[in-house]
Amino acid sequence: MMQDNLCVVAGVPEMIADFKEINNGIQPVVYYDTTFSMGDFYVSALLYRHDVFVGCPVMPLLVLIHEKRTTDSHSLLFQWFHKLTGFAAITCVADREKSISNAIRTVLPHSNILYCWTHILGDVRVRIKLWY
Repeated sequence: MMQDNLCVVAGVPEMIADFKEINNGIQPVVYYDTTFSMGDFYVSALLYRHDVFVGCPVMPLLVLIHEKRTTDSHSLLFQWFHKLTGFAAITCVADREKSISNAIRTVLPHSNILYCWTHILGDVRVRIKLWY
């Protein structure tokens, strides 16, 4: 538990082992977003594409349940990611939430951060509506 911010990181050991196996020797690509506001808390999911299966389905790797959308909250997830997988660098596709980018840069400083096209287009739509 973080001060005034309950955080829980959850994952399935078999999924983590599978992720490590299919990304052995390469820098993995993951997707991360705070996808659900559940009232008093948030759920953020760290996902990956499973290249072995037809259609490369998106699979959950870790989930963060947290009260606040802070850099410390997201850092906790990436610290556990590093501890459980051993990966020190990733390519992460995320929205432009500063707390997520800051967490990745702090915990996995050699990582690449790419911004999600869907979120960028959503931001453009909002700005256009403000202008008209």
